[in-house]
Amino acid sequence: MVCLDASLALKLLVVEDDSAQARSLWRSWIARGVEVVAPGLFVFECTSVLRRMVVRHDLEEEAARQALGLLLTMPVSLRAPTGLVERAWNLARDLGRPTAYDCFYLGVAELLGIDCWTADRRLYNAVRKKTPWLRHLSEHETPE
Repeated sequence: MVCLDASLALKLLVVEDDSAQARSLWRSWIARGVEVVAPGLFVFECTSVLRRMVVRHDLEEEAARQALGLLLTMPVSLRAPTGLVERAWNLARDLGRPTAYDCFYLGVAELLGIDCWTADRRLYNAVRKKTPWLRHLSEHETPE
């Protein structure tokens, strides 16, 4: 079981830098039967980012709608383990994060005893020393 964050999911939904590496990681999870989980805000966060990409003219409306359709069919189990809200709050405080959004992903992973995978380099660099369960997409080696 692994926790998938929105930054990595978006690389699966639209073509971005490292999308090929993200697809390789996703395929490796599926091939091994790894259950992929995320906090409930996952769908809302991905939807919001897709909308922002359209407004900023980084993505056409139709491409965003297709990505949204893919998002809604992704085999990702939304989880809210007992104590998640409090844990996300405490992680945000302890890690010096201005918002708790990322900490919900970290909290799900920590409470379930699994790794959380991200493509957010700034988040990773800021908290990796205190969150050994956070993994970055760059840690996945893409088969040649």
